[in-house]
Formats: sequence, structure tokens, C-alpha cells
Amino acid sequence: MLWNYITQIDAATACYNIYETSYTNATTDLINSYAWDTAIVYIQSFSGDTDYSYQDGQSIKSSLANTGTNNDEKCKINDMSSNIMEWTTEYSTNTVSSYAYPCTRRGGSYIYNNFYADSRYGNDATFSPKNATFRSILYIK
Repeated sequence: MLWNYITQIDAATACYNIYETSYTNATTDLINSYAWDTAIVYIQSFSGDTDYSYQDGQSIKSSLANTGTNNDEKCKINDMSSNIMEWTTEYSTNTVSSYAYPCTRRGGSYIYNNFYADSRYGNDATFSPKNATFRSILYIK
């Protein structure tokens, strides 16, 4: 199932509900910027791909694909640079005109050739573009 055209609010809700009743010792959330950046450092350190954070998505894949099918798996982590931008918990201070964009999407995108694994893009929490999805993070209590 593809989870694009999703707002940050709906992505956060989907993450919260993953383990809502199944496990009492685990909780989930949208990935945070620290975990995102740590994953990039991990990939660059252990895959031998020291330029991973600067690979653009469009050069790897020119259309939306299911997770793991676009040859962007590094260290068992899929699609950080090449498929679709992902909502995070990171707060954005980016403002355009009178509109504030408090939420941040991270990663590369098949749509744009200048979005990389380490890219950040601010949007309103209710925005649901075709190149927005999410990545959850698991916390063990």
C-alpha cells in the first residue's frame, strides 16, 4: 500500500496507532530529525557510500515506487534519498509571506532532482502533497 497524499497530522496518527493496543512496552511516533540524521551517518559510515546524503531521488527513480523496489537500500534502510519525502516531528521555522510552515519533510523525492537524503522542506501540517509519506520510529519502554 502506498501512503502518499498524507498530511503530517494523519501520518502522526497512523504512527501512534501502530502499537496502540498490541504491545504495552512499545510506542511509535514519526521519525525525528536526530534519528534521520543518525541513519544517514550510519549509512555513510557502514555502506561505503560516503556521498549518500547528497544523492538526489530523481536520478535513482523517476516514479513513485513501493518501499524497497527502487535500488535505494543501504544497510537495510530503504528509500531515504530516492523515493518520497517523509514527514517528521521536526519543527520548521520556515515562513513564506504570512504563512508559517511548522512541519518538516525530509529526504529525497522522485519528483525533484534537487532533494537529497539530508534535505529539509517545511510545510503546513494540513498539506497533503503527492510526494509526502512518513517513516515511523519504534521506542521500547
